[in-house]
Amino acid sequence: MNESSWLKIEGNPVVGLQSSLEDIVKNKVLAGKYAERDIKYIASLSRPVLNEKLAVTAERLEKLRAMCQSWDVDFRPVQIASHRRFVGRFIVAAKRAVQPIIKAILKDTIAQQRNFNAAVISAVTDLSNEVEKLKASLKSE
Repeated sequence: MNESSWLKIEGNPVVGLQSSLEDIVKNKVLAGKYAERDIKYIASLSRPVLNEKLAVTAERLEKLRAMCQSWDVDFRPVQIASHRRFVGRFIVAAKRAVQPIIKAILKDTIAQQRNFNAAVISAVTDLSNEVEKLKASLKSE
């Protein structure tokens, strides 16, 4: 990440939030959750929401915020345990062996769902901006 302020709200730099976000990304890179190619891919994406002022109501902004927090679908294995005394070890071992196979099978589907979720958020944001612009133009007439 560079030193210049890339995060602004109403034209004003938000250094504290920017720094927190950069730390989160750095920690995820160090933990192996993000690769350098992921960061380059994200940097190459078109971000129309960032290119113009986002004009939405507070209620709609909260809905968009919730969407942005939950768009990233991933296969997260559950904790595997068994209450069965003797057979349980075999059941747990079998389930643990199957999890990577299921993850590999669902990899493309999960990627497709993530792309769809991101596109929907972008479309909803664009529509929200258009609605607010129309409301503003009707009030000025």
